[in-house]
Amino acid sequence: MSARARVVVALSYEQDPARWRERHERGEVLDATPYGYERAMDRFDMEWTRSHPEAAAVARVRRALAGRLGFDLVHVWRNRALLRSADVIWTHTEREHLAIAAVLRGRGPLVLAQSVWLWDAWPQWGASRRRRVARLLRRHAVEVVHSRVNLADARRAVPRRRVELVPFGSATLPSVREDASAHPPLVLAVGNDVDRDWPLLAAAAEQLPERRFRVISGSRSARAVRWPQNVEHATTATRESLVASMRDAACVVVPVRQNRHASGTTSCIEALGAGRPLVVSDAGGLGDYVGRAARLVEPGDREALVGAIAEALSGSVAPPDASTAAARGLTQADYVERYVLITRWLLGHPWDASVSRFAPVRDITPPAAAER
Repeated sequence: MSARARVVVALSYEQDPARWRERHERGEVLDATPYGYERAMDRFDMEWTRSHPEAAAVARVRRALAGRLGFDLVHVWRNRALLRSADVIWTHTEREHLAIAAVLRGRGPLVLAQSVWLWDAWPQWGASRRRRVARLLRRHAVEVVHSRVNLADARRAVPRRRVELVPFGSATLPSVREDASAHPPLVLAVGNDVDRDWPLLAAAAEQLPERRFRVISGSRSARAVRWPQNVEHATTATRESLVASMRDAACVVVPVRQNRHASGTTSCIEALGAGRPLVVSDAGGLGDYVGRAARLVEPGDREALVGAIAEALSGSVAPPDASTAAARGLTQADYVERYVLITRWLLGHPWDASVSRFAPVRDITPPAAAER
């Protein structure tokens, strides 16, 4: 029997698999590995990039260079031998796949290049930087994005290459469909995304002084906000405390600024899975994720956000069925299966259009077909 295809998962320095497992065992994260990519281990031989020990001064230099370039060249360079051993490389952001294109120069393994923030940054770049990034992108077999807005951006900016939409999926929380137990009713907001509009939520909370809010975010922007007295701000949460907060919540709100990459998807999926009424800023393609299962409001519109939260607390916003996330193909298993299907296409199988649908992904190809 032929050997199975070898996949190397290239993640950021902060997502070293050994340290991530320790965090999982402490109950700090939902996933056994970042984004659940280990779910494909029954189909492929898989390895993950490692985060090499470094002195504080070296770390500062690496981060400064990554900030200047927009990708972590040093981290990828240290893992170059492992990366070259792959048949296919999986990436999660442009910070890895652009570095891989620079180090491997398009020679060797095929790369599934997923971009997250790249197309939000693109308009701010000068012509020379755009040309350099476009040259790196053309070295990849396929680029994937989470948002139809990003999809249009990517195809327009760097044409004549393969770019596809891959709906994100994440681990879901247990359903807590019983009535919220907190009194007064609790409004919950969770997330560390760079495009969360925490000042907008603080302004909305000031207009609802009789309501109680809980914000769980360790982001710099959340820490910088002067929260009103009716807002409890926590910087971290365990799995257990997150489930408890979701159980107490009368509604979940996901306030985001205008963006291109569907910022806030994880929080939306968690709220859908928990069956909590959901208020979401209609930005970056988030509407494709929540469908009719959430009340959508215009980004930056404080009055609309206040009104939607008030309606959700009054019971006017129906809670989603706890199966909504699964029915829309937003589970972690769906997400990883999309990577599996793209990998099989890279290895010579036909393209499967279900990769881009907001629907459950069914793996109908037997594992033996993934073998070379």
